[in-house]
Amino acid sequence: MANPMYGQNKSDNKIDGVSGVAGISVPNVPKTIVAAGAFPSLAVNTHYIVTGTITATTKTLPAGKFGDVIYVEMVSETAADLMVANTDTLIFKTPGATFEYGSNVKWLANAASNGAAQLTKAIDCTAALAANDNTLTLTGATAGGPGNGSWFCFTKGESLWRLEGFTYGAGACTAVVNAAIANT
Repeated sequence: MANPMYGQNKSDNKIDGVSGVAGISVPNVPKTIVAAGAFPSLAVNTHYIVTGTITATTKTLPAGKFGDVIYVEMVSETAADLMVANTDTLIFKTPGATFEYGSNVKWLANAASNGAAQLTKAIDCTAALAANDNTLTLTGATAGGPGNGSWFCFTKGESLWRLEGFTYGAGACTAVVNAAIANT
């Protein structure tokens, strides 16, 4: 007999639609490829796989219902590829007043000023800690990113969207990734 505590379906012993991409659990949802250009309209329960560089775009999350998820991930076979075009912004806004308290996006904080490898890295983040933090802004930088491997997961709670994510650098990584949660 399967163990229901681990989401297994008793009739077929299959795990109940959970993936562990990037260390978090999200439901298995349809995947949508996003090539270069403007980011498409957002739909709940969709995994957007960004394979090209996004130009300046602002998107508002749909109202959604408890448990809905929107997952955005940059996947490229070239380390230097940018998720957002140089100096452009990709903006995600909540339909309400704020992201859930404690929502955050992390990144490696100390860029190498000469592009050299570093033995240790610090983690920095931007977080929704104020009453009206309703916007995530990602700003492209040729030597900073956000780049390949960056991911963002929006999960609908009882009333607010929760944001979790991690941004990685691009190119020479001589600039720190520019991600910001703020009130706009």
